[in-house]
Amino acid sequence: MKTFLFPLLVLATSSLLHAGGFGGPPPFTNGSPLPTGVDGSYQANARTHDLAGVIRFAYRNGIQTSSTTSNRYTIFSEGLVYTGPVTASITETALAGVLDSQVNSTFDIAGSGSFNGRFDTKSPTYFFKGSGSLQRLIEFPAGSGRYAFNGITNFRFTGVRNSQTSN
Repeated sequence: MKTFLFPLLVLATSSLLHAGGFGGPPPFTNGSPLPTGVDGSYQANARTHDLAGVIRFAYRNGIQTSSTTSNRYTIFSEGLVYTGPVTASITETALAGVLDSQVNSTFDIAGSGSFNGRFDTKSPTYFFKGSGSLQRLIEFPAGSGRYAFNGITNFRFTGVRNSQTSN
């Protein structure tokens, strides 16, 4: 019985390893490991002691897409939610980006910031990490269109290119 189970175990283990290491053939892998180049959808998690958020951006044909749904950030900091468009630039292994300001009409707040990071090009998911900052603004008085500085929060982020396709 042992002589039968051992070869079966070796065969099952080796077939799992050859299936891509990401759970088998598509659709479970979403095409991973990803091909070379920058095209794809990217997502990063931003975090610090008083901030948590998501930064997303997408590339197609070597440039960032114009899709507003694929290029957004949402950050929760000090009890308020900041959201807006993301502009990201990928140059070989470097990443730089801007978190654009967008007024949250419910609370009369706005946030803007920037981030910088590096890619691990040997990672099958094109893993990246770095740091950034969010400048918090508050409208004073409400409805005036004039914003006052409400602090800067620095954060760290980690992310991956999570699909080959982008919007």
